[in-house]
Amino acid sequence: MDTGPQAYGAGKVGGEFNVQNFVRKPHVFVRLLSLLFGLIVYFCASSGSWTTDVKTNEEVCMFKLKSFGCHIGGVVGFTSVIGAAVFVGGEYYFENVPSVKSRKHYVLIDLGFSCLWSFWNFLLFIYLADAWGNTPDFPDSISTANPTTAIYFALFATFSWGTSAYFSYQRYNMGVDPAFISSFEADQFGAYDETQNNSNNECEYQTQAY
Repeated sequence: MDTGPQAYGAGKVGGEFNVQNFVRKPHVFVRLLSLLFGLIVYFCASSGSWTTDVKTNEEVCMFKLKSFGCHIGGVVGFTSVIGAAVFVGGEYYFENVPSVKSRKHYVLIDLGFSCLWSFWNFLLFIYLADAWGNTPDFPDSISTANPTTAIYFALFATFSWGTSAYFSYQRYNMGVDPAFISSFEADQFGAYDETQNNSNNECEYQTQAY
């Protein structure tokens, strides 16, 4: 764990990448959970919650026999998967971003998206649970596992995205350690001075040779 100067929860640029340490980070672990929950909601709602109406012989959504429940579940679940995947990638690059302003923008986007998608998953849970409660009973030959699974995992996704929002809020409150900027500037100007010295030495050597 980096105990040196930090900016929004991450240290200076550089260091070796370790997969195990990366996955164990709270931000990354919760993102992976959100990705998994989103996949389950997507497949259970958009693909697994359709059945054939014995009266009309047409395919209908099992949520109140209206297609909206299956469609909105698929949209929210799929977007959760894409969002979680993007932010997992963002966590990989976060510590390699030297700009404090860019880190701040990332944290704010992370916070806003996580809050929004926690809210959308909660609305999805409320809608699907209500629609399922007002759905006529199906024959025993028809499995109802997928609709109920979509409902439960929409609730789980609400908490996982809410946890991500909490972690992002903590990051934002951490702000920037003044030592981070000082050490970063020292590294930058130190490298610059070294390059300048090498160039000057080379010029002096050539002058003496002539």
